[in-house]
Amino acid sequence: MNLPNTAVNLQNTESSPGATDPASHGDLVATVSHLAACLERAGAPDHGETVSRALAAARDAERRIAGHRQRISELERLAVTDELTGLLNRRGFEGALHHALAATGRYEDHGVLVYVDLDGFKPINDTYGHAAGDEVLRQVARILLENVRQTDYVGRLGGDEFAVLLTRTAWRDGLKRAEGLERVMNDNFVGWQGRLIALRASLGFQAYGPKDDGGDLLSRADDAMYKTKRLRAEMVGRGSGS
Repeated sequence: MNLPNTAVNLQNTESSPGATDPASHGDLVATVSHLAACLERAGAPDHGETVSRALAAARDAERRIAGHRQRISELERLAVTDELTGLLNRRGFEGALHHALAATGRYEDHGVLVYVDLDGFKPINDTYGHAAGDEVLRQVARILLENVRQTDYVGRLGGDEFAVLLTRTAWRDGLKRAEGLERVMNDNFVGWQGRLIALRASLGFQAYGPKDDGGDLLSRADDAMYKTKRLRAEMVGRGSGS
């Protein structure tokens, strides 16, 4: 949300050295200063006190507007940020996905969406407490951020589900990077009160291009993740039964 700009069009005024042009500066103080210069050139009497008051009011208004803009910017940031991890929340990630898909249509770009779901997260909360679970989520966010480019997007979709958008990458290269994320996720531990909590995660990969829809892409990546999760569970089951 941006505050509207107010344009002031002053016609038929002669330029003079040192005069401030509101068309080039566009702020209240510059506009009032320009008007004062116009009054002075026109020989308007007793305008000094009025101009001083107007300038003071303009400066105060500019400070208020700057404060409002800063607060609006902060609210906009909070609206798309996950409070616990600092990642994009679901709303923010879906917005980034929409933006990336729009870019594929314009530039014929491609990329890979990675859906991440932690395995055995509930037992971590049950065994070590929710504070430990929160620390695990923060460390997962850190690991994901450390293993992507600045042009990629990482979000926490909710609970123990995350997503990574690998932008502007072909399927083969994106798949290698996604598999790298899978390895690093499952080779990591989180320290908690003198204990090491093993990270385990199931990932689903989906390539995307100009014809893809964001909601459908997320659904396909989610399905791919659950297929991986089922295979991992079956492998663990066969291992424990042997």
